[in-house]
Amino acid sequence: MGFIAFMSDKEFSIPMWEVFLLMIVNSVCLLLGKHKTGLVVSYIFVFHWGYVFNRSNFVDLLGNMTWGMYIYTILGALMAIVIIIGFFVRSE
Repeated sequence: MGFIAFMSDKEFSIPMWEVFLLMIVNSVCLLLGKHKTGLVVSYIFVFHWGYVFNRSNFVDLLGNMTWGMYIYTILGALMAIVIIIGFFVRSE
């Protein structure tokens, strides 16, 4: 299975309550002027959706190796740490 087929032959549906939750939380963040928090919330939702909807693809691609899930989780946690560090950096 090629990369193009892997990326283009997929379909998924996100539950409406999750989409509404994302819209409400991001709207509140924007109204309060917390742009960085809104970006973090968006990242968390996308990371969650990426895991939930691609779990079977990861298993098909990696076989029954569970280390792929650990790598995905560790990279997501590292990105969250980088984002949190970014909160404390003052931009001028």
